[in-house]
Amino acid sequence: MSERKSLTITQVEEIKKVGDKQIPKLSFTIKGQEEKHSYFTFRPSLFEAIKEGQTISADIETEIRGEYTNHKVVQIYVDGQPVSSKGTGRSYGKSPEELEQTARLMILAYAKDLAVADKILLKDIPKTADLFLTWLKVSDKVASPAQPVQKDSGTQESEDLFSETPPTGKKVQNIAELKSLMMKHKIGTHEAYEILSIKGFLELTDLDEAWAKIKEAKGLE
Repeated sequence: MSERKSLTITQVEEIKKVGDKQIPKLSFTIKGQEEKHSYFTFRPSLFEAIKEGQTISADIETEIRGEYTNHKVVQIYVDGQPVSSKGTGRSYGKSPEELEQTARLMILAYAKDLAVADKILLKDIPKTADLFLTWLKVSDKVASPAQPVQKDSGTQESEDLFSETPPTGKKVQNIAELKSLMMKHKIGTHEAYEILSIKGFLELTDLDEAWAKIKEAKGLE
C-alpha cells in the first residue's frame, strides 16, 4: 500500500538498467536521508520529474528486506495531478516543440522499419513519416485540421498500414505495426519489454497476443 509524502531531492543518480530484463531504474537521495539509493522508481514516465533541488509530492511503497528498507516511488503529482496516468502516460518538463521533435525522430525510425520490412519503398520513407505524424496529431486532437493529401499508389499503400484493422483481419502483422501502435499510445520500448517479460521484440512469436497484453497492462480499450 502506498503513502503520499513530500520529498526534497538533494541528489539524483544516473539511470541504471537492472536485472535480467535490464529494467531502467532511477535512484535519488532526499533531504535528511541517511542512506543513499533507498528512494527509487522503475517508471520512466516519472524520471523527468525527479530533479535535484525539487520538492515533489509522491506516492511511496515501502518494503523492508532484512536490514534494508526500500522506498519505491510509484506516482508523482504536479499541481495535484498525476504525472503518469494509467493507460495514457504524460510527458513532463518538455516544451511542445521538443515533444514534436522527439515524435518526428521516432516516427522516422518506424518508417524506416516499414521499408526494411518491404512494406513501402525507400523513396516513400519521408512522406510515410509525414502521413503518420499527421494521423497521430489528429488522433490526439492536438493539431489543426490537416490539409487534404494528394494520394498516389505509394501514399495509399502507406496509409493502409495505419488503418485500425488490416485487410487480413490481424491487428498486428509485423514489428513495425506494433511500434506504430505503441507510438500512438505513447508506450516506450522498455515499458513494453517489462510488460511482456522480454529482452527484445525478436523474442515475440504472436504480435497480436503481445499487443493484447500491452493493452491490458496499460488499461487501453
